[in-house]
This record gives sequence, structure tokens and C-alpha cells, in this order.
Amino acid sequence: MKKTLITLSAALMLFSGVIPGLAIADTFTTTTDPDQNVYVNAEVLQTVSSIDLDFVLDKALKDSHNLAMLTLKYAAQGSKKADLEQQMNDMGSASFTPGHLPSTPAEVTNTGNPALPGLTDPTDIAWTIMQDTAMNQMLQGMGALAGGMNTIISAQRAQMKTAAHQLGTDQRNSLLQTDEARAGIRLQTIAQYVTLLGQKKQLDFMQAYLDVMDKDLLKATLFAQQGLASNDDVQTVQKAIRKQKDDQITLLNNYRLGLVQLSTDIGISYDPNLQLKDIAGITVEPIAETDTITLLKASYQMKAAGNNIDEAVWGTTHTVTSNTYGDTYQGVNLAINGQKNEQTRLELRKKIQATYTDAANAYQAVLTEQRNLNDVQADQANMQLRYKLGVIAKHDLNKFTLKVQQVETTLAAAKLKYYVLREKAKAMDTGFIQ
Repeated sequence: MKKTLITLSAALMLFSGVIPGLAIADTFTTTTDPDQNVYVNAEVLQTVSSIDLDFVLDKALKDSHNLAMLTLKYAAQGSKKADLEQQMNDMGSASFTPGHLPSTPAEVTNTGNPALPGLTDPTDIAWTIMQDTAMNQMLQGMGALAGGMNTIISAQRAQMKTAAHQLGTDQRNSLLQTDEARAGIRLQTIAQYVTLLGQKKQLDFMQAYLDVMDKDLLKATLFAQQGLASNDDVQTVQKAIRKQKDDQITLLNNYRLGLVQLSTDIGISYDPNLQLKDIAGITVEPIAETDTITLLKASYQMKAAGNNIDEAVWGTTHTVTSNTYGDTYQGVNLAINGQKNEQTRLELRKKIQATYTDAANAYQAVLTEQRNLNDVQADQANMQLRYKLGVIAKHDLNKFTLKVQQVETTLAAAKLKYYVLREKAKAMDTGFIQ
């Protein structure tokens, strides 16, 4: 059997036709939740015309939301730890004084207490035995209840003690995380600034290159008009210029995006013409390597792993029962933290070696680019001599000067990369291994 399917849009059209004036969009109208609050503060951003690395680092560390959150986390852990310790100290114990009433014929007929004469009437004896037996059973139940409550209270106190001790360890790790985050923010900010600085230098070179290509186009056009060049030669230069402009636009967009992100991170207003000052005093020299064991001992991550092992060891000597915080669980937990410690150690060793290798390669790249610059500068001196002798034209000399600028830009990029990796290697000495 065939069935006719009506789409949602068709059904809405039919529905709007039945009720004139009803717009389809009205069927999707949503109501605003009166209890919905949105908290967006108006930011007051600092306006600057130029920045340098020291300014950026200072702002990044002072305005870091991550560091503020870690500080609040540390305070919250301390407050919770104090609350648990106070609750543990205020937690009392159930007390009950045991008692026993005569509940056998021998006890009710011969109390052994002159103030409580023995019973002689069989009816009184039977009635007293029945009452006292019931009372003794109730007293025993109350004693058992008090004992059970004390067991529960003792277990709760042990759990609170364990939780408070864990919070103490968490606080120590939070301090490590704060120091680690500060070092990480510093390196990340340096990398951001260096990236922008490198892109700006590349944009400057691309503009200089584009100026020379425009002159090449003018030269090719004039030659074509004189029959000394073909239209294909002109089109080749035009295509190269279009590609150069496209690449320049792409790099400019990336540069502006990075500038927006950096401005947001450090709390300044975005200015596309913001001047980035060079990093002064970049001394290029071999990176001194620190012993791996020394770096591991200083590592924030290894210290945190050590705190977790200490916490697990403490837990093995503070068990309550074989089921709650038992020896088996604590033993396994200690083994897990031991394995995590070993895994962290191995991963950090690899990161240490990778960082030193990258830094050594960056240092070698600077030396290579410096040699290239020396060679091209020597060639430039020869070109200038040839220009003075009238052997080459001014345009050719300018093109070769552009080649020198290209090598200078490449050398500057190599030095910036070396600087970032040098700072990364230096950070390992203070405990930050990435």
C-alpha cells in the first residue's frame, strides 16, 4: 500500500493557509527564561602604541585567569581541610553505662543487698523476673546500639581524617601546579610574541619584494612595448605579483589574528598598527645541558608524583577495615602511583632530550644562516663595485639587495626560534619540562 508523505514544510504551509496571517516562523518562537542570568563585565582595556617582551610578560602573568583559578583552588582546599578537621574534633562518641537487674529466682530471692530485701511471694518472684528480664534485654540492646554507633563514628572519623590528609596533599600539588602554570604562561607568551615578531618581519620583506616585482612588471611592460619582450613575459610577472599579494594577505590575516589573541590575553586594546619592539640582547651560544637526574628531581611533575606516592604510603598505614580503606586496595593504589611515577619519569626523560636536541639544531641553524648572510654580503660588495663600474644596472643591484634582506630575515627568524628553545631549556632547570 502506498502512503502519501507530507513534509514538515508542506504541513506548515497548509497550516498557515488555514489560519490567514500566521507566519511560519512564528511556530519556532521561543520564550525567554526569566530566571536566566548572564554575567558579562565591561572590560577596561589599556591602550598602548607599542609593546616589548618585558611588558607582555608582566601583563600576561598579572592578568592570568589560570593563575587566579589555581590560587582560589588552593584556598578552597585549605578551607575544606580545616572544616573536616574541625568536624572531626567536634565529633563525639556514644556512651552507655552497662547495668543488670536481678532476673533469676536466686537473684530475686537473695539480692545480697540489705537495702533490697529478697522476695518470697511466688507471684512477686515470677513478675519481677519477667520485668527484669525484659529490662536487661533492653539494656543489652542499648549497649549494642551504642557500640555500633561508636563503630560508625570511628569509621567516619577515619574517613574524614583520610580526606583531610588527601586535601593536604592536594594543596601541595596545587602549589606545584601554580609554579608550573606560571612557567608555562611565560614560555607560551614568549612563543606568541616571537611568532608575531617573525611574521611582522616577514611581512616587511614581502612588501619590499612586492615593490621590486612592481618594477619588474614596469620593465617587462616597457620592453614589450619596444618589442624586446613578449606578452608572456609580462603575464608571468603579473601572475607572480598576484601570488605574492595572495600570500601577503594570508600572512597579514594570520598576523592580525595572533595580535588580537595576544591583546586579549594581556588586556590591551587591539590596534592593527601596534608596534612590536625587537628582543634586545639575544646572545647566540651553545646551550649548556644539565644532568637529566638533576632536572627530574627539580621537575614539578615528578614532585607531584612523589606527593601522590607519599599519600598512598600514608594510606597503607591508616586502614579502617579490610573492606573500607583496606590493605588490598591501598596496596594496589600504591602500586598504581608507583607506575605513574615511573611513567612520568620516562616521558620527561624523552622531553628533556628532545628539548636539548631542538635547541642544538636551532643553534646550528643560526650559525648556518649567519654564514649565508656573510657570503651574500660579500657578493653584495662585489655587486656594488660592478654597479659603480657601470657593469650592472641600478635595478639589478636593488634586486640583489633584496636578496640580502631575505637572508637577514631568515637569520632573524632563526635567532627568534633559538631564543624560544633556549628559554625552554632554561625553564627545565627550574622544574618546567614540556
